Amino acid sequence: MFLLWILLGASAAIALIISYYWIKFGAPKIVLLTGLMGVSMFLFSVVWALISMYKGEPITATLGMLAFGAPGILLILAGWKILEYKNSH
Repeated sequence: MFLLWILLGASAAIALIISYYWIKFGAPKIVLLTGLMGVSMFLFSVVWALISMYKGEPITATLGMLAFGAPGILLILAGWKILEYKNSH
């Protein structure tokens, strides 16, 4: 369980470092907001699933990944596409 929290903290730190560089290079605020919301939702879904599996409730883990993980990934991809679109135009 200790390794889980270290990995989640490292993932959150990497997301914040990437966000800093996006701000530094002039990315729009909507990209930053979308990307950080996506990362936080995905990390929340991972914690939700692992805690649910630890308690012996696999159905709750699956529903948490579907309810929070899938929209989190979609928000990360939407932020990435908005950033690519803004840089190309």
